Amino acid sequence: MNSWSDRNSSLDRERSGREIAALWDAGPGSVQLVNDRINIVYRFEAGGRGMFLKVCAAANRSMVEQRAAAEYLQHLASNGADVCAPVLSRDGNLIEEYRWGDDVFLAWVTDEAVGRAISLESPFVAEFSAWGIALGKMHRATESYRPSPELTYLTWNDLWQQTHAGMDPEDSEPVWDEYEHLTPWLASLLETPDVYGLTHTDIRTENAMWDGERVRIIDFDEPVYHWYASDVMRPFLEFAQLPADEFDPLFDAFLAGYREVREFSDRWVDEIPRFARMKNLGFYWWTSVNSSNEGDWYVEWLEGIRVRFGAQGLRLEQPSGDHLEIV
Repeated sequence: MNSWSDRNSSLDRERSGREIAALWDAGPGSVQLVNDRINIVYRFEAGGRGMFLKVCAAANRSMVEQRAAAEYLQHLASNGADVCAPVLSRDGNLIEEYRWGDDVFLAWVTDEAVGRAISLESPFVAEFSAWGIALGKMHRATESYRPSPELTYLTWNDLWQQTHAGMDPEDSEPVWDEYEHLTPWLASLLETPDVYGLTHTDIRTENAMWDGERVRIIDFDEPVYHWYASDVMRPFLEFAQLPADEFDPLFDAFLAGYREVREFSDRWVDEIPRFARMKNLGFYWWTSVNSSNEGDWYVEWLEGIRVRFGAQGLRLEQPSGDHLEIV
């Protein structure tokens, strides 16, 4: 079977970008290719607004899969969440179909979230407070989402089974110990609507745009039914190496922002380290099965993930001390 990159390879990037963006009345000469992976992404301008166009082979993600993401995002935008809202085409469609030869591609557009991604180099408290508010609004809006019957979403258990299936029998004992330790804990958690629902699952810095006043969350390709605490945890994996005196104020600001708009009990704060460990094993599985599609830089990054998350015989750290420790 061809990989996702093979399925996208037939598309003439320049011509197709112009033709598809025209369905959203793109301004002449404004269409620019900005990303070329499983989604081919363009930026363009229409009616004085910046917009982003995502194009993907239907063989990679079907119309139902695309609708699942787009309709969820549309609901969030209509219910007070700070997100990049979907934009209907001039024909009133959320998703447009585009044919290139014998291949079918699906396209949809969101408005542009102005500003910059949350800073990895010099993060500060105001960003994290706004980030927490944005996530709280998103989860609050999620509670009222009722997808159409034909739309389906992955669950945490699907991801956990993927992780298990992708683990190498030759992996070091600590990797398997970690999986076996976390499995009964996951099975013990309640899936009640106040703590469990559709989540973003990848709220890292690149998907949080800061404009100086608020954060808007972007990139809703694959929502997953999970515990909301897993979304609260995700931003901090990138900052886990910070010393406590730098990490704690960021986490405290994020949590306080979230709690301005939605309840998040201390009981779930206590669970965050385990959700981080779950995500770490998921990273290990994902990078292992996808590294063949990338260049040398990706192989090096994968090796770093393996060292950090246990595949070289290093145990994942346990929660300890007085501050939140999530690596």
